[in-house]
Amino acid sequence: MNGIEAIALLVTALVVPYVVALIKNKTLTGNKARWIAIGVSVLAGVVTAFVSGIPADPIAWITCIVAAIGAVQLAYSAFKSVGITCGWLDALQGIAKDSDDPLVAAKNQSMKDTAENAAKHAKKNN
Repeated sequence: MNGIEAIALLVTALVVPYVVALIKNKTLTGNKARWIAIGVSVLAGVVTAFVSGIPADPIAWITCIVAAIGAVQLAYSAFKSVGITCGWLDALQGIAKDSDDPLVAAKNQSMKDTAENAAKHAKKNN
């Protein structure tokens, strides 16, 4: 096991659960908890991305980026379970239901309108 693998193991197996427990027990609250959770999520992504070393070719960079995104999402999911949320991480996970972004809001409204129209049409035909 090399150094980065050990760091990745410590972050994913100890740091993320420890910070989740601190938030769950209300030791960390508010913006402090939120920013620590975001930082730890990003840290998990970075160390996971570089477990295989510094990428040498484009395919390795893609693998590195996908690993980073996956690790950030995984860590953030743990924090989200105890009530810590972040708009840009929600968007990264594709969960942006309530957003200030006008394009996301328009898409969500369009989907809602379509569902309501389908329900009215089905009720009308029954």
